[in-house]
Amino acid sequence: MRFYNSLVVLLAGVTSLATATPFVDWKKRASCANTATSRNCWGNYSISDDVTYTWPTTGVTRSYTFNIQYTTLAPDGVSKQMMTVNGQYPGPTIEANWGDDISVQVCNQLTLNGTGIHFHGIRHLNTNYADGATAQTECSIAPGDCHTYNWKATQHGTSWYHSHYSLQYADGVLGPIVIHGPHTANWDIDLGPLVITDYYHESAFALAGTATTQTLGIPPVAVSGLINGKNTNLTTGGSRYQMTFTKGKKHLIRLINTGSEVIFRFAIDKHTLTVVAVDLVPINPYVTDTILIAVGQRYDVIVEADQDIGNYWARGVPMMSCFAVNLMAFDIRAVVRYDASSTADPTVNQSIPYVMLDVCQDESLSNLVPYISHSVGPSAVSKDFNAVLLPSSNDNYYLRWQVGGSQPYRPLKSNPVIKQIFANSTANITTDLIPIDLTSLQGTNWVYIVVESLLPLPHPLHLHGHDNYVLARGAGPFLANVTTLQLANPPRRDTVNLPQTGFIVLGFKTDNPGSWLLHCHIQWHLHDGFAMSIVERPKSEIKAAYTKAGEDTEMQRVCKNWAASGLDSRG
Repeated sequence: MRFYNSLVVLLAGVTSLATATPFVDWKKRASCANTATSRNCWGNYSISDDVTYTWPTTGVTRSYTFNIQYTTLAPDGVSKQMMTVNGQYPGPTIEANWGDDISVQVCNQLTLNGTGIHFHGIRHLNTNYADGATAQTECSIAPGDCHTYNWKATQHGTSWYHSHYSLQYADGVLGPIVIHGPHTANWDIDLGPLVITDYYHESAFALAGTATTQTLGIPPVAVSGLINGKNTNLTTGGSRYQMTFTKGKKHLIRLINTGSEVIFRFAIDKHTLTVVAVDLVPINPYVTDTILIAVGQRYDVIVEADQDIGNYWARGVPMMSCFAVNLMAFDIRAVVRYDASSTADPTVNQSIPYVMLDVCQDESLSNLVPYISHSVGPSAVSKDFNAVLLPSSNDNYYLRWQVGGSQPYRPLKSNPVIKQIFANSTANITTDLIPIDLTSLQGTNWVYIVVESLLPLPHPLHLHGHDNYVLARGAGPFLANVTTLQLANPPRRDTVNLPQTGFIVLGFKTDNPGSWLLHCHIQWHLHDGFAMSIVERPKSEIKAAYTKAGEDTEMQRVCKNWAASGLDSRG
C-alpha cells in the first residue's frame, strides 16, 4: 500500500505547488488543508498539537499480514539466504495517517527460530502488549504460529519495525513505518523512506559466534552497505538505488539507519538538507550539508532540487572511528537523477571531503530543538549505570556487556516480564532483568537515568515506550556536581547516542504502564547483554491494560505454543 500522493486529496481535495508561504497558527481555524504550501496543517489538527496528549481519531484501520520466512536474495549482487518479511528486503512499508489504527498479523514460517515484531519508536500508550519485545511483553512466536499486534498511530513521522528476536533483524526482518502528518517546513514531493544499513554476506547468527566477537568484543567486518536494499559489491554485480528529483521542487526524504553497528554520515552531493524531524519528534528546521545518523535513528529532511539537471551521488559514509570496519566504506551510494531516463553514473561531484569528516558522534544537541517545548521536572528516582565489558561465567567466560544487573541481560524467551507479573502481581520480578522497578511509585513522576562508559565505543541507546529527554551528554565520567542538566525544552528522541568514553543523562516520565526495554541498538552489543528492563506504573495498571484488550489470554496462548516448540528458552 502506498498513498503518499493521495494524502493531500484525502485531507484537502485540492493540491497546490505554489511558492512556500510563512506558517501561521492554524489551530485558530476550524480546518486547514495539508498542501505543498501548508504542510503544518492537518485538517482540524496541526503541527502545533502536542502528540504527547493530542491526536486524531480517524476510525480507519490499516491491516497488514507479515509472513516471516527464509528467502534467497542478492541485495548487492551476491546471493544469500535471508530472513525476510513477505519475501522482500526491506520489508513492506507500514503506512498510515496520523490517528489511524494499525493491525499487523505476524506469522512465523521459519523452522528453527521464534520471532516477533517491535515497532521502533512507537509510544504504545497503554498498549504495552503491542511493543513486540521478546522477554519483556511476550514469548517468541513459535514456528507455525501467528500473533496480531494492534496499536494506534498517536505520533506522526518516520520510523521502522524489526524483529526483536536475537540477531534476526540483521538477517533481514525489518521494514519502514511512515505515519503521515504535519511538518515544520513545506515540501512538494514525498520520496518516502530511505533505509541505510551495513551489510554482511554471512548470517548474523554465524558472525556472532566467531572467536573475535565472542572473546574480544570486536564486531564483525561489514562487507558492504545498502541504501533501500541495494548496492554494488567489490567485484561485480548489484545495482544502485535511484531517486528522481523534479527541478525546482522540494523533496521530503525519510532517512532511517537500520544497521547493526555503525553511524552513517548521509549527504547528497551539491545539495543541502533541511532537517524537520528527529525520530518521531518535529523540530525547528535547520540546514546542513551532511547529517550523522546512528543505528535506530531517523531524520525527515527536505532537499530542494536547485542544481543543474544531471546525476548526483547520495552517500551513506560509515564513521569508522566508531571502531566499525566496512569494506565498501566510500562506495555506499544511491543515484539522484533530475532526468529519470538517464542511465549514466554521476561524476565525482562531492563538494565535501567526507574522509576528513569521520567522527563518532551524534548530531549536535543544539540543533535538535523540539518544535513543541517541554519542561522536565525534578526527578523522583535517579539511577546511574556503568556499561562495562566483562567475562561472563555463564557463557564460558566470553565477554558480555553488563549494565545494571548482576549479570548481562539475557532474555527469558519463555518467561517474559509481563507473564511474571500475571503469575504473581506482588512478587519481585527476576532481578537481573529489572534493575529499574518503578511499580511502587505513586502518580506520574520524572526519572533520570545516567549511563556512562569509559570504553572507546559508542552506544545508540533506545528506550521503548517513551522519548528520551536528553538532559546532558559529555566526555569522561559523569560528575553530578559539575554537570548542568538542560531541563527547559531539551532535545527528545527515542534513540540517542552514548558517546565514546563518555556519559549521557536521560529523563522520562512514568506515564505509560508496562515493561519497557532500554538497550544499545548495536546488534552485537544487545546480543551480548547491553540492555535493562524498566517496569513502570503499579502492577495493577499494567495488568488492567492487558486484560482490557484481552491480550493477557493471547500472551498465554503464544507462550504455550512457544514452550511446546522445544526451541531454546534463552539467548
